[in-house]
Amino acid sequence: MPRDDDPRLAGLETSWRLRRRAVWLTVVFCMAALVWLIGWGRHDSRLHETIAGSLAMLLGSVVMAYIAGATYDDRSRRQTWLAWDSARSTSGPQRRDDHHAAAG
Repeated sequence: MPRDDDPRLAGLETSWRLRRRAVWLTVVFCMAALVWLIGWGRHDSRLHETIAGSLAMLLGSVVMAYIAGATYDDRSRRQTWLAWDSARSTSGPQRRDDHHAAAG
């Protein structure tokens, strides 16, 4: 695995920082809206039921997408580095032997 200060990783941590922020903001919004509906919602109406179900679905799908995205990113990064390391180790400096090629 590459070191954390590897320049090839520049920009990857920034994108994950923004993703984490978006996920947390969505989680906080959904939880606040659900708490408000449970505690201070005036009517036990079909609309409130639909909103609560939709917020729960949004919360679950955002969390699952975040977990799946992180897993996929880790897996693809690991495969990329393994391929890069194997290509680097097999394509070491090779000496060309012109004498044997010319003697044919």
